[in-house]
Amino acid sequence: MNRRAIHIFGTVGIALMLGGCSAPAGLAVFQRDAAAADQLPAEAATAENPKLENARLLAEADGVRYYAAHGDNRTLTCLIAVSEAKPGSFLGGCGSSMTTGQIVSVSGLDGMSATLVTDGFETKEFEAQGWRKTHQNVLVGGR
Repeated sequence: MNRRAIHIFGTVGIALMLGGCSAPAGLAVFQRDAAAADQLPAEAATAENPKLENARLLAEADGVRYYAAHGDNRTLTCLIAVSEAKPGSFLGGCGSSMTTGQIVSVSGLDGMSATLVTDGFETKEFEAQGWRKTHQNVLVGGR
């Protein structure tokens, strides 16, 4: 095999390896345009630290609305759970936007726990432990 062919195959191999490492971070839900329903309630939008932006409503289940949002210049992805039964009652947490798998878990809203996971994350283990999938990115436990 001549040197040019080795160089071309080597370059293509390196490009493929780097391409696999540089998949875009984040959730697919952020690719769609925001709708009116995606607006975080005022108390959740202003009380959270870091400042949240680009919120998307993921699911509504058992009187709780689950949102994903970006924080700290999109380096964080956050899960915010807002109680519909108790206005002003919410909880949230953030994890790295670059992670794969489980991003963040939150708990405390009347014994409820929720976990935000990345797109395509296999959730069978969570579901076997009693978690319920309410959205491709949200699992709920407790109650």
